[in-house]
Amino acid sequence: MEKLEFIFCFLLLTSSVYAYDNHAPTMEDLNRAVAVNPNSADAYYDRGILWEKQGNLPKAISDFTQTIKINPQDEGAYLGRANAYARQNNFTQAIADYNKVIELGPQDAGVYYNRGLAYAGQGNDLQAVSDFTQAIKINPEYAESYHNRGLCWDRQGNWAQAIADLNRSIELTPTNAVAYYNRGIVYDKKGKFIDAINDFSKAIQLNPDYAQAYTDRGQVYVQQDDLAQARFDFTKAIEIDPKAAQAYNNRAIVYYQLKEYKKALEDLYKAAGLGYAVDPGLMSMVKKALDTGGL
Repeated sequence: MEKLEFIFCFLLLTSSVYAYDNHAPTMEDLNRAVAVNPNSADAYYDRGILWEKQGNLPKAISDFTQTIKINPQDEGAYLGRANAYARQNNFTQAIADYNKVIELGPQDAGVYYNRGLAYAGQGNDLQAVSDFTQAIKINPEYAESYHNRGLCWDRQGNWAQAIADLNRSIELTPTNAVAYYNRGIVYDKKGKFIDAINDFSKAIQLNPDYAQAYTDRGQVYVQQDDLAQARFDFTKAIEIDPKAAQAYNNRAIVYYQLKEYKKALEDLYKAAGLGYAVDPGLMSMVKKALDTGGL
């Protein structure tokens, strides 16, 4: 079924005031700085930023840790390490570091937002809601916090609050395709199929390559017995993403209903080959219909 899409937007780090001949520090600069002065917290910190930008999270964590050893009050290093841990899905360590950032520095909406993401990653939706709410108190126009708080409400089954928060997120960022997509999911769960279709359509308008939005809109069309439109959407999703296993599976269901059994079987095999958990009962029905000519 549909998958909610959280907005991950970790706080960006800035370089220290460490001087590098009036240019942005390179890895070579920082390696040399660390070699010359192994006790330079700034050099380790800046190198940690570069490692994180390059996607080398273990080395980023190592350098931020060294920064903290030299300067235990460096909230930027805790923040950088927390972000790196979060990107590794090590949410427990990330939360511990975000706690330290909050302890050391003034209230910052972004830090609460980041910690909320980590709590959400743990499945601790109530604590995530608390942090997103705190971020909104500090910055009432924090669209991403409304968005992600809405998703946590959805996972708690509180669809009214979910829609209210997604509405506010869309008001603040009306070109955010993901927000429309997620609100479409909630509307679908509530049985408000026309609203769901409208939101998936808006998401597609804003992002014409949004394969999952086509897939989910197709599912709603199936529920509306509009098989032609459903087939179009599943096919479009596959054109955009040839590995869209769910779209193959769902198109197979449509082909089965349209009595195009050979195409249905081909799509089921394709979905299974892509790792989708195809219903064995459906596979059996399609094969039987193909063997008997639908009799």
